[in-house]
Amino acid sequence: MQVTKLRGTANGLVPAGTFFAQLAAKLEEANFENALREAELEEEDRALEATYRKRSAARTHSVSEQYAMI
Repeated sequence: MQVTKLRGTANGLVPAGTFFAQLAAKLEEANFENALREAELEEEDRALEATYRKRSAARTHSVSEQYAMI
């Protein structure tokens, strides 16, 4: 989130309602972007976990077959 200077009235003051409305909108946007990024990272994590399990299962399976042959 980027901080920007609000333009106020002639006396230089910004109404509190306007300030908090803009702050809320920026926070909502930042939270939405963060949620999208977290979803992307979770999907990537699930894919990596699935790949790891698949490869680990392949190694475990081959080892257990070797013990069965002995």
